[in-house]
Amino acid sequence: MPRIQVIEEENAEGKVKAVYDELRSVFGKVPGVMKALSPWPDVLELYAKRIGLIMLSETLLTRAVKEMIAALVSRINECSYCLTYHESFMVDAGLSSPDAEAIVADYQTAAISDAEKKLLAYVEKVTRHAYKTTDTDVDGLKGCGWSEGQILEATLVVGLFSDINRWVDALGFRYEDD
Repeated sequence: MPRIQVIEEENAEGKVKAVYDELRSVFGKVPGVMKALSPWPDVLELYAKRIGLIMLSETLLTRAVKEMIAALVSRINECSYCLTYHESFMVDAGLSSPDAEAIVADYQTAAISDAEKKLLAYVEKVTRHAYKTTDTDVDGLKGCGWSEGQILEATLVVGLFSDINRWVDALGFRYEDD
C-alpha cells in the first residue's frame, strides 16, 4: 500500500483527470507510479510529459533499447515496481519474453549486440557511479556506433529512472497494488 494518499481515478478532476485520461489511453490504465504524483497536479503533468517525451516518443534510440535501460536501472536500484513494468515493456517493444528476462538477469550474457552490451555497461556505470564516467567511456560508445544524441538519450533515461525509482520505493508503491 502506498504511504501517501493519492487521487483515485473516480475522484480525479481538472488537470489530474486530464493526465489520467491521457495515461489510460496510452497504457490502458493509470499506473500507481503516476497516481503517486496526483497530490501535486503540476508535477503529475510534468512527469507525464517527461516520460512521454523520453520513453514513448520516436527518438534516436529505439523503444526497446530505452526499455532495456529503464529495466537495468530499476534492477540496479532494486525497484521491483519499475523493473516489473519495464521488463514487460521490453516485450511490448518487440523483444521476446526470454530475451527480456535474460537482459534483466545479466545483460552481458544476453543475446543482444555487442554495441548494446557496451551501452548497458555505460548505463550501469552511470547508475552506480556517474561521477566516475570518463571521456573514454563516451568515446568507447562512439566507437561502437552510438551517436552523441543516442548517448545523451541513454543518459537521460538513466536519470529519469534513477529519479522515479527513488520516489516509487520511498512512497511504498508496489506493482501488485496496481
